[in-house]
Amino acid sequence: MVGLVLALAGCASQPEAPPAAAAVFDPVIPDYASWGFRGRVSLVREEQGWHAGMNWHESAGRYRLNLTGPLGQGALQVSGAVDGTVRLQTGEGRQYVARDADALVLSVTGWQLPVTGLRYWVRGIPAPGGDAGFATDNQGRLARLEQSGWDITYTRYQAVAGRDWPTRMRLEAADISVTLVVDEWTVSPPLASPPGPVP
Repeated sequence: MVGLVLALAGCASQPEAPPAAAAVFDPVIPDYASWGFRGRVSLVREEQGWHAGMNWHESAGRYRLNLTGPLGQGALQVSGAVDGTVRLQTGEGRQYVARDADALVLSVTGWQLPVTGLRYWVRGIPAPGGDAGFATDNQGRLARLEQSGWDITYTRYQAVAGRDWPTRMRLEAADISVTLVVDEWTVSPPLASPPGPVP
């Protein structure tokens, strides 16, 4: 009995290992010559909803978003230029030009899709220049983001090109809910950082 008591006492006297520190969220990611993804998106508003294939490609600050099968139109393509011009082309060949991608998609389709913010949110970072509230997981990745009237929840990531990229996220604003699933990321190697000053 004495030996048992001493053994238990010895175990109790061992110091506990400190908990592992959670990784810190970094809102800045490397620059890439190009990046893109292939996936699926669904929008639900009250009793209405639609699903579409979604392909995004961005290079040198220019992006192209293709939606296949939404709203019975067959296809939509939204492209943005460095100067801020946004073009939308429908499956029937109609073309529209504006300065605001979100407003353009809403006016043509009647549906709210946050193209402007999605460029950043889909990469797991807040959009620059706007207030954002966020929570992270223990690996320093976004778990939840609130920005520009949208509440975004991240539920899955995949390691690609040296960092974790979101593969499933849910966006909610007012009466609309958007679910985005990424099936495949395509990312070029990060661009080299410019050399520092010569001492």
